[in-house]
Amino acid sequence: MADAAMLEVPGPHGPRTVKLSSPDKVLWPGAATSPAVTKADLARYLLAVAEPFLHLNGDRPMTLQRFPDGIDGEEFFSKRPPRGAPSYLRTVTCTYPSRRRHEQLVFQEPAELVWAAQMGTLTFHPWPVRTANLDNPDELRIDLDPQPGRDIVDAVTAALALRDLMAEVGLVAFAKTSGNRGVHVYARIAPEHEFVDVRHGVIGIARELERRLPDLVTTSWWKEERGAKVFVDFNQANRDRTIAGAYSPRPLPGAPVSTPLTWEELPGTRPADWTIHTVPGLLQERGDAWAGIDAHVGHLTGALALWEADLERGLGELNYPPDYPKMPGEPPRVPPSRRKADRPEADYLAPKAERDADWGMPIVPPYGPMLAKLVKEFPSADVLFEPKWDGFRSIIWRSGDRVELGSRNSRPLTRYFPELVEAVKASFPERACIDGEIIMVDPHTGDRLNFDLLQQRIHPAASRIAKLAREAPASFVAFDLLALGEDNYAERPFAERRAALEQALAHARPPIYLTRTTRDRELARQWFTQFEGAGLDGVIAKPVDAAYAEDKRVMFKIKHERTADCVVAGYRLYRDEPDAIGSLLLGLYTPQGNLNSVGVIGAFPLARRRELFAELQPLVTTLEDHPWSWAAPQESSPDNRDRSAPRTPTAAAHSRWNAKKDLSFTPLRPERVVEVRYEHMEGERFRHTAQFSRWRPDRTPQSCTYAQLEEPVSYDLDDVLGTA
Repeated sequence: MADAAMLEVPGPHGPRTVKLSSPDKVLWPGAATSPAVTKADLARYLLAVAEPFLHLNGDRPMTLQRFPDGIDGEEFFSKRPPRGAPSYLRTVTCTYPSRRRHEQLVFQEPAELVWAAQMGTLTFHPWPVRTANLDNPDELRIDLDPQPGRDIVDAVTAALALRDLMAEVGLVAFAKTSGNRGVHVYARIAPEHEFVDVRHGVIGIARELERRLPDLVTTSWWKEERGAKVFVDFNQANRDRTIAGAYSPRPLPGAPVSTPLTWEELPGTRPADWTIHTVPGLLQERGDAWAGIDAHVGHLTGALALWEADLERGLGELNYPPDYPKMPGEPPRVPPSRRKADRPEADYLAPKAERDADWGMPIVPPYGPMLAKLVKEFPSADVLFEPKWDGFRSIIWRSGDRVELGSRNSRPLTRYFPELVEAVKASFPERACIDGEIIMVDPHTGDRLNFDLLQQRIHPAASRIAKLAREAPASFVAFDLLALGEDNYAERPFAERRAALEQALAHARPPIYLTRTTRDRELARQWFTQFEGAGLDGVIAKPVDAAYAEDKRVMFKIKHERTADCVVAGYRLYRDEPDAIGSLLLGLYTPQGNLNSVGVIGAFPLARRRELFAELQPLVTTLEDHPWSWAAPQESSPDNRDRSAPRTPTAAAHSRWNAKKDLSFTPLRPERVVEVRYEHMEGERFRHTAQFSRWRPDRTPQSCTYAQLEEPVSYDLDDVLGTA
């Protein structure tokens, strides 16, 4: 395979140098009727169509459909900017149906398209909005999708009738092939309406087209009802729903392209006519068929009139996609064949939209927390420092007597902490959304956190949870404010959020606490050293002028990093791979000579995972000859997940967090020593997954003891909580 190529790509800001690694990598295998397409071929194609591509798809949020190993390899959609993206790539923050927000790329110049090719992007999915107004589409898009028994000829017939219908409601239609069997019909519209209005306009047009061509066209959402017809996919008009952009390749044999055509060219067209090989020549021959689309901006008034007329006929909302929250007036999300005749339709409606409205706040669950990126030095920017608590991150909502404790994985923690529900009602404002950490103060010492005990609360038995809540109640440390009543504080700078949070929790009582903060960098350094003795995890630095960005790494975290030499005592396999290491199990010797399980390391590239598997096979043994032989699984083993010590890999055969995750392991003779990086200990184990540093052939397994570990100086937790 050829070495990397460095391409000089001209653009509006001067030439850019873009690296194209493995330019000869085949992305589309060759076929009898078309040659193979390499990464270099893709880059050349994108440069050839860059001008019309950027005219039609530029200045829009873009989702990338990536196939790093070609169309026969793994596929994934990339919405967020990938790590290492060039600094000149522009981003905008988009809001999704879940009300989450994060950044998406915006393409503006040819070099960015070459970079996308380097990243294995085969299909580009632009939003129907411009960056100046991300909530109001400027494109009305209709996707004509032939069902089994129909083909592109039928889609073209429907498209021609659709063109005439759109003209009747004041819209100038433009057509392109989908790159497969369908046809996409677009119209420019003034950005005067939100997504739901545009969706309703599309539904109005779709139903009228169905009335005119009842034997050809359908608007039935359920496949079992469509039959052999052309489906008008009205859901492509929703927020965060995209289709392949104009001049975008498609990940199908032959490298077809979603190609804008004139209405005269559309009849008789075939998907195989327009590919990466042929479209540049078409553009040279007659230019861009959609070059004049911006001169024909229409209004949604006529389409919405069709929608309103259908409402008067008793026709209302149609189904939304399954990943959308349930919308008001939406039909049942159960296929007709699976509905029970004696069950009222209302029973099938999961009224999430109504439940969201009941919170009476601009931010409702689920909502992802703002994250922090790891840094080695205390940042010099204008920040507020806070202790980094070691517990369960939780955004908590309260609206009257209704309380929900959120989590990082969007699964509520409410049932596991009933004592906090009552504490929130007593200390939170009537309607508030507050970000913080659920922590567990060690009930025996009272002066440090106990994460092992906190984990025991994730238990399936309500009686067990109630018992633990009485014996070892949890606490909540608040450190950010997202909403107060109907006011959205997430959009405000942190300095303002912090001031409002202090006021909101001015009368809070334990177990609800407000975290300490300081602008004093030297005091924060003291916290970093001292607070570890109370079981804390480091220090967080929050930019005072930053808004709250869901699931985005805006904050900074400074954490301890130490090293330890450990015995490799076993391994687990990687996912479903029979010859790849998932994680290595680590052990340390106690003064009594027992080998304790202290944690795992597991962040290896797949190739290295396979190398490790081969390297470790000579060390594979049985549990009978292993230091952990006493922990061999029994036919009927008790659930020992609540044991804090001694812990072994078979203390629980499955994960507390994922019952389907197999945690069985292959024992190894304890002969190899590895140096790992870790942050701190929780009891006798690493608190977080350790990181591989290097092998230590110079160390003997017996030298890997707890004596090498640094012991933090104890510190009173009351001083950290501000209750001393």
